[in-house]
This record gives sequence, structure tokens and C-alpha cells, in this order.
Amino acid sequence: MDDKVISAFKKEFLSIKKKGFVLSHRIHDTGIGKTFEDYMNILENNNFMADYKGVLELKSSREFSVSMMTLFTKAPSNPPKVNTYLRERYGEPDSDSDGLKTIHTTFSSLKFNTYIKRLGFKLEVDRKAKKIYILIKDLASERIVDRDVFYTFDDIAYILENKCKYIAYISAEPKKEGEKEFFHFKKAVLLSGLSPEKFIDMVEAGLILYDIRMGVFRSGKNKGKTHDHGSGFRVLKQNIDKVFKVEEI
Repeated sequence: MDDKVISAFKKEFLSIKKKGFVLSHRIHDTGIGKTFEDYMNILENNNFMADYKGVLELKSSREFSVSMMTLFTKAPSNPPKVNTYLRERYGEPDSDSDGLKTIHTTFSSLKFNTYIKRLGFKLEVDRKAKKIYILIKDLASERIVDRDVFYTFDDIAYILENKCKYIAYISAEPKKEGEKEFFHFKKAVLLSGLSPEKFIDMVEAGLILYDIRMGVFRSGKNKGKTHDHGSGFRVLKQNIDKVFKVEEI
């Protein structure tokens, strides 16, 4: 890690910290990340380069939240149009989406979860094939009904190198005033040391989870089409120090 990058980030972070509580720039859970990145003058993007100077990925979290930290979001390597494939094949009609199918479920490699009382999802690492599979099981028959969805080790390694090599994890104290939310960005730590080999180990140990968050667009020209709300690999906040080397910035 370039010391100049850390020094520059620390200077900007301290400037934001001194502002105290600032108004969220967006409603809902994503407001915290959007607000911090706006103050850092970082434009929203979906590319696979780290947010800050192409080196440091930024993650923000509300203090005392029991949520997971997202490592990265990316559609599986296979099959083509996999997001729509999963939603249409395994989703359930959602009354909030005009009866169109959506799918939201979290699972690990340790055991099959239970989704809508009839399906189970589970990660499986195949070191020989160099793939991480998303297995889907019919809970009634105990039969694996899908083994076509997977990530390749190469795709995982590429993302880790570009998005997860160094992460600045920022904690903020939230407060509400009526319908408005405010954040005081108070602490930042540097997360590092997640190599492709360690990532695979952590998936097998059940410390890195997978989260499917697939909805649909409710209006506009894309109405009815699949809307990926951030499906990807995540880690519970209490397990961050097991997955990464943690240093205060």
C-alpha cells in the first residue's frame, strides 16, 4: 500500500469527521455510502477499480448495525443472463412488485438454507474445477435441482485484486430527525490480506456468505426486467477480523 494514498485518505477523512453530523444524500440503506463518497468527491460507478485513487475500496457502515459488509457484487460467471435465470426460475411472486417474481436469500457453504419452505441454497467450493457453485436443492426430495450457477476462481481473483486488496471501512454514528437521517463519520480502519487462496478458505469455513437480492424494475422503460439490488459475497461484521488484517487508519 502506497503511504501517500493512506496519508491523503486520512487527511480527507479527518476533514469529514470534523464536520460532525451531515445530512444523508440518499434515502434508505445506501445513503451512508453515497454520502461519504460524495464528500470524498467520488463518482458512483460500477467498474472494477477501487474507489479511492484506484487503490482503496471504500465501505461505510452505521455504528451498532448487525448487518453484513459487502465484499463485492458481481453476477456469477455462468450461465448467461444468470440474474434473470435465478429470479425467473426460483423466485416467488411479490405483491410489492405487481406479482412479478423476486428472490432474496442468504446462505453459506456449511449447509443448505431454507428458502420459501421448498428450496435450499448452498455454496460449494470445487478446487479441482476451480469454481464456486451455487447449489440449489429441492427440500422435499433432497435432490440437487441446479448445479449450473458458478463463479470461476479466475473471476474471483480478478475482483479481489482490483476491489478488495485494500479496503477503508468507515463507521458512522447515525441519528434521525423526523424523516431525515444524519451521519457523523467517526472511525476508519484499513482491511487487507484477503488473497484469492484465503477467500476460498473463508468460503469453505462459512465466514464468507452469499446474498442473492434480485428484484424487478417497477416502472419506466425497464419495468418488469430483473433488477439486481447487490447480489454478492458478504461477511458478518463480527467476523471481519477473521477474514482481514485490521489496522486503524
